Amino acid sequence: MVVSSFAIAVFTQMILNKIEKNERVAGTQEEYTFPKKVQEVIDKSCFGCHSENGRSDKAKDKLRWDKFQEYDKSKLVSIMDEIIEVAQEQKMPPEKFLENKPEAKPTDKEYEVLMKWAEKEADKLLK
Repeated sequence: MVVSSFAIAVFTQMILNKIEKNERVAGTQEEYTFPKKVQEVIDKSCFGCHSENGRSDKAKDKLRWDKFQEYDKSKLVSIMDEIIEVAQEQKMPPEKFLENKPEAKPTDKEYEVLMKWAEKEADKLLK
């Protein structure tokens, strides 16, 4: 029986896609639900840039809250580390954004909510 290289390539891609899908599902929930207080901060301060309709391609490349459940485990750990750093340094949203929308600036308590949530999620992902 002769098997073409095309057939082998298609079969290999199918296997790789299945492995990737299984890793994603194993690493995250099918539909991720953010805790209420975290969701409130995301809606107020983050979602405007880090979603499909965000204007900044750079922001969308870093994180898409609307695609959160699609990230694999290693990407989520990286995202959690970044959220912790951003919350500690209070460096998001950017000043330029806040000039037009000052009400989007998180309070100290809201930064703390994000940081604690990200730390807890990172711990779960690393187990």
